[in-house]
Amino acid sequence: MLQKHTPWVLKHLQDIPNKPLHTVVLPKKIYFSAIQQTWMINYEEGTGRLSLVEAYPTLTLRGKYESEGVLQEALKRWVKKQAKEHLRVWLAKTAADMNVTYHAVSIRLQKRRWGSCSAKGNISLNAALLFLPDFLVQHVLIHELTHLKHLNHSKAFWSEVERFEPKYKENRHLLKQHAKDVPAWLTEQL
Repeated sequence: MLQKHTPWVLKHLQDIPNKPLHTVVLPKKIYFSAIQQTWMINYEEGTGRLSLVEAYPTLTLRGKYESEGVLQEALKRWVKKQAKEHLRVWLAKTAADMNVTYHAVSIRLQKRRWGSCSAKGNISLNAALLFLPDFLVQHVLIHELTHLKHLNHSKAFWSEVERFEPKYKENRHLLKQHAKDVPAWLTEQL
C-alpha cells in the first residue's frame, strides 16, 4: 500500500510547514498586557547564586547557572510573583464590586485553565492572565467569582455573569483567540 501511494505521500509531505524543532527561547522583553507593563530582561552570567534584580523597567538575572532551563524556571517564578501582587488585588476589588466573598486565592502556571473555583470558595488563577488584555482578565475574574454563587454553568450562572459583564459571550470567544498571547517560554520547556 505504501509503495502504491508513495507519490501522494511525498507530495503532501512537502505541504507540511517546515518548523524548527526548538522554537522556545528566553525573552529579552516581557510585556504584561493586563497591567500595561513592559520589562526589559538582562542575563548576566557570573559567579555566585542566581539572583533576580528588579529595577523597573529592567529585570536582571545575574549569577551562575547550569542551563537556560534554570533561567526559564527563575523567570516563571518571577511571573508568578508578579501575578500574586497584581491579580490578588484585582480579584479582591472585583469580588467587592460583585458583593461576593471567597475563601482563599492561589496563583499557578497552567497550560489549559485560566482559573477555577472550588466548592470551598477557593479561587485559583493562572499567572499567564498577565499576558492578556485587561478586559479579558476581568472576564475570567467575574466568571470564577460567579461560581461562588453557582458552582456550575447553568442558565442562572450565565445570567449572573451577564449582570456584571454584558459582553461575556464575545469575551469568551476572544479569550480563546488571545491564548496565543501567552509566550511559549512560560508554558513549554526550553
